[in-house]
Amino acid sequence: MKYLSGLFGMIVLAFLLNACATQSNGLTIKGKFDKANDMNVYLDKTTYDNAFERKAQAQASGNGSFTLSTEEMLPAGLYRVRMGSKSVDLVLNGTEKKIDISGDLSTVQNYEYNISGADLSKTYQENLAGFITRQKDQAAMKDFIDNADPLLASAMASKVYKFSAGTIMAHKSILKKLEAAYPNAPYTAEYKNHIAKTEAKAKPKRSKGKYAVGVGEPAPEIALPGPDGKVRKLSDLKGQVVLLDFWASWCGPCRKANPHVVETYKKYKDQGFTVYSVSLDGLDTRTKSRLKSEADIQKRMEMSKVKWENAIKKDNLIWDSHVSDLKKWESEASAKYGVRSIPTTFLIGRDGNIAALNPRYNLEEEIQKVL
Repeated sequence: MKYLSGLFGMIVLAFLLNACATQSNGLTIKGKFDKANDMNVYLDKTTYDNAFERKAQAQASGNGSFTLSTEEMLPAGLYRVRMGSKSVDLVLNGTEKKIDISGDLSTVQNYEYNISGADLSKTYQENLAGFITRQKDQAAMKDFIDNADPLLASAMASKVYKFSAGTIMAHKSILKKLEAAYPNAPYTAEYKNHIAKTEAKAKPKRSKGKYAVGVGEPAPEIALPGPDGKVRKLSDLKGQVVLLDFWASWCGPCRKANPHVVETYKKYKDQGFTVYSVSLDGLDTRTKSRLKSEADIQKRMEMSKVKWENAIKKDNLIWDSHVSDLKKWESEASAKYGVRSIPTTFLIGRDGNIAALNPRYNLEEEIQKVL
């Protein structure tokens, strides 16, 4: 009898040890949220397609406390703790075993909650809280994302950059680092797949209309000299959002539009926006044929160049990228883009692709889409 009693005790002890071992192999999330009393609480694995996979479920007590547990550790990726319509985002690198979260359910959407045991999730929460309250601007967020753990960077980029044709290059840069740091994580493949889907969606939206280029297409290269003779390439600005502006000193509507372009440049330049101005000043073949000598042509050409330079100064066009081949309507750049009247503008995303055609009356709206 004593033998059986001892044997039974050993079995119970082995069972308890095995249960503890099983529990220790997974992830435990302990939480307490005001206004989450008696609510069902879920731990979901999330995707960029707004789908989710439930990993654990619990019910909060009368004071909003709950415990979520998984049998195994979760692979690196994006997760959330969901309570009704509110949720706490989690960025997990796959090593977390115990996470504590707390706060008030009414302020969760502002990233106002406490979290420990998940370093990436805490950094994600702190930075996005600062972004929402405007303590951190987009330029500061971009700098942080550029230097962050790629898993964290991808999660934050989806909130700050969103996914669009104009932000694909930024996401691809993060993907390259993600593939090196988390090559076997299912999340890496999911992120890559969503980037590909975003690119595919952009293609049917291409629309050239009356221009020689269309939305979603690579912006044709322009490499022309500035007033100082230095050649400035449009491609050198890749990585920024660029307003390609065709104008001329003799164009009244262009000069009238310039103050708004300057105002917009000053407002968004610190967030990665700039302007590349192509002037249609100069002389075309028809005008040259009317002049008596080469000396007259050179004199008129120099006068046209001076007018161009003076217009830049007078209109306070303070960006550096001013170019022209001084061929007026025979400009090679205007031919590449199908420009037949001025002012005409094209918005180019960070990836070097056309994001909008002649956004004169909704410029800021289009810029905000791709910044």
